[in-house]
Amino acid sequence: MQITPYPEFETVFENDTLKGIFYPLCKISNFGLAGEKSLFFVSHNGIWTDENVKNDYNRSNFICFDLKNGKYSFKGDLTVYLGHRHAREVFNTLETDFEKHGNDYLSQQLKTDDYSANIVEKYEIQFGDLDPEYYLQTFYEFAINKLSFEKTGNFGAFNEIINDWGKTDKSPIVYEVKDGNTSGFENIMANRDYLFPESLKIDAYEKIGYIVGHEFFTDGNDTYLLFDDMGNTILCVDHYS
Repeated sequence: MQITPYPEFETVFENDTLKGIFYPLCKISNFGLAGEKSLFFVSHNGIWTDENVKNDYNRSNFICFDLKNGKYSFKGDLTVYLGHRHAREVFNTLETDFEKHGNDYLSQQLKTDDYSANIVEKYEIQFGDLDPEYYLQTFYEFAINKLSFEKTGNFGAFNEIINDWGKTDKSPIVYEVKDGNTSGFENIMANRDYLFPESLKIDAYEKIGYIVGHEFFTDGNDTYLLFDDMGNTILCVDHYS
């Protein structure tokens, strides 16, 4: 499997509907299925979900995408994601700030709480139904981790840099099923009747692997990836480690 961390948003999604809601974590290719197709691990960490919103394509614990021209096509319900109306505007503000000051934040080893306090003081941000603390924490940890990786090639080192967690263990980034990483998938399959609507035929999906949430953020919400090659459909399942 070939793994490319931190693909750009526009290379992952067919439009900007999910900007500020989903983070593109990594691209995978040459994984033994789907010929020359590439898939992506994505995460909506930083945004709480409404468990009362039910539909066939996304709920609080999963989302399905169609693969169209190599990109993810969203066909679900945005109201699953609390604060979705404000997410893009807030994200754009944070992204612009980070483009200007990210290198300084990294060199200063700025802590997450200090970053959040700094942003709240500098900008009058309308968060709406977003959780400001959770959203700012997630954005900063994703952005600082990405910047650190781009500069050093060391994945996941942000916890070592800004959280004093000690030296970061080397990670495969994607924990592949073929390498025996199956226990989380077994738990998902055991709870399939609770997790998924009847219309979702999970047996049609090949299990690919998962990423560990706290290697990209401090949130432990992992993402499990499955793929229906015949239907050209991706299934991402949230699972707390």
